[in-house]
Amino acid sequence: MNQMELAQLQRSAGMAVAQSREALAAAKGMSQEHQVVRRELAAQAQQLKSVVDRLEIMKGGGNPDIQRIENIPGRRVPFDLLVDISVKSGSTDVVEGSIPISQEGPFVALSRMATCLSAYQFQYTDPSGTQVATFQGRSFGRFRPIHSAWDLNDGQPYNQIVLAAPPNFPGNGAPYTVSPPNASPWRSMQSDFRIRVEDAGSSFPRSNIPVPSTWWTKSINEPWELAALDFFERGSVITFKLQPLHPNNPAYGNLSGYNPANANFPFLDSQWDGIEGIDDRVRVLNSDNNDPIVRVANLVVTIGFHGYRIIQQPGVGPS
Repeated sequence: MNQMELAQLQRSAGMAVAQSREALAAAKGMSQEHQVVRRELAAQAQQLKSVVDRLEIMKGGGNPDIQRIENIPGRRVPFDLLVDISVKSGSTDVVEGSIPISQEGPFVALSRMATCLSAYQFQYTDPSGTQVATFQGRSFGRFRPIHSAWDLNDGQPYNQIVLAAPPNFPGNGAPYTVSPPNASPWRSMQSDFRIRVEDAGSSFPRSNIPVPSTWWTKSINEPWELAALDFFERGSVITFKLQPLHPNNPAYGNLSGYNPANANFPFLDSQWDGIEGIDDRVRVLNSDNNDPIVRVANLVVTIGFHGYRIIQQPGVGPS
C-alpha cells in the first residue's frame, strides 16, 4: 500500500468516526426527548386516573359510604308509609306507633304528613238508669286538622249562630237549642301535639325536641317537604311518639249548672254538644243526679311519610 492509499484510508476512517460520533449524539438527544415524552405521558396518565377515580366516587361506585341515593339499585315505587295511632278520650299520655321497613328494600321519605279522624260517640242513660243508648256524634268518621293554629273560628261565639235560627225550625226547634255561654267556638275533635320521630336503624334523631304539630304540616293538612331526602334502611323501625297537649274536646273553661238544683245544662263536658248533635237543654237527670250524657271523644291520628320504596332483589345494593 503506497502513501497515497494510506492517507485516503485514514481520511475515510476519520469520516466514519465523525459520523459515528454524530450518530451517538443524535441518539442521545432522542433518548432524552423520549424520556421527556415518557414523563409527560406518565403525568397525564396519573391525572386521568384521578379524574376517573373522582367520577367513580360521584357515581357512587367508588366508596359505598358516600353512595348517593339516586344510584342505589332497585325499582322505585311511590309509597306512603303510614301508621294509625289511637288517642283515648280524656287522655294526655304519650302514645306511639311504629313502622318496620321490610327486607324488600329501603324507604326514602320526601315529605311528612298527618291527619286526625274523629271517633266521637256519646251514651245516653234514661232517667231510670236502666237503659243506655249509644250514638255517634256528627264528627264521627270525619277528618280533623292536627293543630289549632288554622282555627279561623277561634273566639267567635258559636251560640249566636245557633240561636239565630227560628225557634220552630227544624221540627219544633227545641233540640237545636244551645246554652248561650256554653257552646265552644272551636272545631270539635281538633287536637294539638308534640311529635317525635325515632329511627331504630340509624338512631339519629330528626329533631332536638319534639316538633309542635303546627310545624308538622302546612296550612290545614298540606304535606311538609323535608329539607333533604330521608333514607330509612331495610330492617329498621320508625317510631312516632305523640304527646297530646290537651284532652280531646276538653272541658276547660266550661260552666256547670245554672240553678241550685243543678237541673239545668250545661255540665262541664257539654261545650261541643251543639256541634255533635247532643240535645243541650233542661232535662231530667238520671237516677244518680248526674249528667245523663257520657261523651267519649276518641281520636285516631294517621301519621307518616310520603316518598318511595326501592324494591331490590335479596342481597342487592345497600340496605
